[in-house]
Amino acid sequence: MKCFHYFKDKSRSKGQRSAPELKQERKSEGYSGPDRITKSSCSTSVASPRSIPELYEAKAHNLRVFSFSELKQATRDFNLLHKIGEGGFGSVYKGTIKPADGKGEPFEVAIKKLNKNGLQGHKQWVAEVQFLGVVEHPNLVKLIGYCAVDGERGIQRLLVYEFMQNKSLEDHLFRRAFSPLPWKTRLQIILGAAQGLAYLHEGLEVQVPF
Repeated sequence: MKCFHYFKDKSRSKGQRSAPELKQERKSEGYSGPDRITKSSCSTSVASPRSIPELYEAKAHNLRVFSFSELKQATRDFNLLHKIGEGGFGSVYKGTIKPADGKGEPFEVAIKKLNKNGLQGHKQWVAEVQFLGVVEHPNLVKLIGYCAVDGERGIQRLLVYEFMQNKSLEDHLFRRAFSPLPWKTRLQIILGAAQGLAYLHEGLEVQVPF
């Protein structure tokens, strides 16, 4: 989650999956993301809130579908020098991609590559695409697009996010390489985090408890 402004400074290959196929998997597998609580209403005339997969279906066109070769080139073949983190999903690499229309300067992104032997699988990957493809708030990290390829060498599942140029809050709070944050800035960060959480709780048709 990018809970603050302070630190924020379709080509397809063979075997690559696109948004419509994600929808088909959604029907068969269901949504396995965070537990959700739908909003209730005393009025019987109000339509039932849509689920995350239903909301995603309306916004899927906003996500960019990358080919594996694009992301491989963006990270220089997932060079370890470009690796900036690792988690349960897999490794995260810093990469550079061109705008979707091919115009303008290339820009930096963070690319998460699913670890085939990790704790998460394709079903969790689909859930993350659907959920992050729905949320839209300046204090939450933005999902730019994804890549899904089934090839002879196995599956490739990747997520492409906006890149946080100025590192994480943890870096600024606990690493000596960074100057201590002024208290005014810390309060701004707290307020930004609260706004992001409020959006997840109340700004979506589906509330996401944390």
